[in-house]
Amino acid sequence: MRPLTHRERVLTSLCHEQPDRVPLDLGSSSVTEIVVPAYENLKRYLGFEHEVKPDGRWQRTVIPHETILQRFDIDTRCLRPGEFKGRTRKRIDADTYVDVWGVTWKKTEGNFHINVDGPFKQTKPKIDTLEAFQWPDPNDRGLYEGLKEKAGRLRQDSDFAIVLTVVPITGIFRQCMAMRGFSEFLMDLYENTEYACRLMDIITDLCIKMAENALDAVGENVDVLFFADDLGHQQSTFVSPKTYQELIKPRHQRFFAAVKSRSPARILFHSDGSIYTLIEDLIDIGVDALNPVQVSARNMDPARLKKEFGNRLAFWGAIDTRDILPFGGPKEVREEVRRIIDLMGKGGGYVLTSVHCIQAEVPPENIVAMFEEARSYGKHSPKA
Repeated sequence: MRPLTHRERVLTSLCHEQPDRVPLDLGSSSVTEIVVPAYENLKRYLGFEHEVKPDGRWQRTVIPHETILQRFDIDTRCLRPGEFKGRTRKRIDADTYVDVWGVTWKKTEGNFHINVDGPFKQTKPKIDTLEAFQWPDPNDRGLYEGLKEKAGRLRQDSDFAIVLTVVPITGIFRQCMAMRGFSEFLMDLYENTEYACRLMDIITDLCIKMAENALDAVGENVDVLFFADDLGHQQSTFVSPKTYQELIKPRHQRFFAAVKSRSPARILFHSDGSIYTLIEDLIDIGVDALNPVQVSARNMDPARLKKEFGNRLAFWGAIDTRDILPFGGPKEVREEVRRIIDLMGKGGGYVLTSVHCIQAEVPPENIVAMFEEARSYGKHSPKA
């Protein structure tokens, strides 16, 4: 039997069939990248001398250079919308800026940006305020400039699985929290439900239009559609399953239905945290694969997830970034890679990468150990 191409390997696994080895991902989306210090260390360790170009949005992570991706035999390649041109971010000071949605971001000591204010945070929850707001234009040409050509080149000149980030924001639920305020929006869901639902509907409509425009540009030259919307933290979900099902799920469902009507590509959904109680709902609305499989979070045991959902949902991630990658040695990393492949690789339905972006504390030898062990041991993963 001939070896599969990179694209065939990923799609075979997402179809819950056993590929010739476990597929590998690095940098196909903003949540599978590597932070600048760790990337610089990795580049030196491997003896590469290419320029490091931080990802444009946060300027703290790197889309890995092709030489790195080929060194690890990565099966995926990223495709992302551009930046808004009709409206740009406003710099407040060296560490603070306001983005095109009116959300204020501030750099922390760890070089992360966190949102500290939003356009609706200090206002009363009135629908008129939402209607009067100057929302970003989903038809802004900067978002789609060159997207068609890049997708065409990737398809014509390579055999990689192409992962398209369908919208350039952090999701529907999370975008509402960024614009309204974290605690304010959670309270709105219970106390100002009509207002919260109108805010979600406006953002859902904008997401649908941006996704439709991107998908019209790339046509069939994509294989996986990435969409993120964090729904959980370490111990639980941000809202109860009932609240999700009644208020948030219908917006997700409408978005995914619009996307699926435009493209046969598989939907890869990202949510951090303990979201076990929402997985059935995500499957119900058309999610094909779940990222990042935060194995350190409550109720996110990979063996349990594979047993209960593995015939209906693929998993993308699962290599622990809290303890194993930063604080284990190469031996422990290799052992963890084998353990996760044994648990999640059986019968396909698994793409291996780190749980989150590879952080500054992760030694380069651990990154090498992760991908080398995955490439070697993944050929001998358990058969269905």
